[in-house]
Amino acid sequence: MLKALAEIFPTPVALPKMLDHGSEAMVHVLEPTENPNTYLQRRPIFSPVLIICDSNCMLAIGSTPVTTFPKENNDTGVLYLLAYYYTFQLTYPKCLATLLSILQTEVLQDAIHDRDATSSYKKALSAWKKFIGE
Repeated sequence: MLKALAEIFPTPVALPKMLDHGSEAMVHVLEPTENPNTYLQRRPIFSPVLIICDSNCMLAIGSTPVTTFPKENNDTGVLYLLAYYYTFQLTYPKCLATLLSILQTEVLQDAIHDRDATSSYKKALSAWKKFIGE
């Protein structure tokens, strides 16, 4: 589901190098042979990321793991992710700005500043409202 969200609510900004898909800026599923620390060191952007391992989930900011939780609760990972943006007053990466703004307004029911209501956000919000019948 998380991977699909980046396609449903795209941002018209090029992805950082080494990222093939917009969702990779937000979530990464580790391969069985992949080391989480190595992945974090190679990651091209400094923003919160949800890492899903075989046995648990981890939230990291930059190259620093900050929270782990059971894999069964991976659906709450997005809420953790948004909470870290709020807690540390982090700016949304440009490649995820539309998606994270939609999650902020539609899931958390939190308003965004007028200056943050970009044309891509307005377009995505309109499509979302139409989809849910509002």
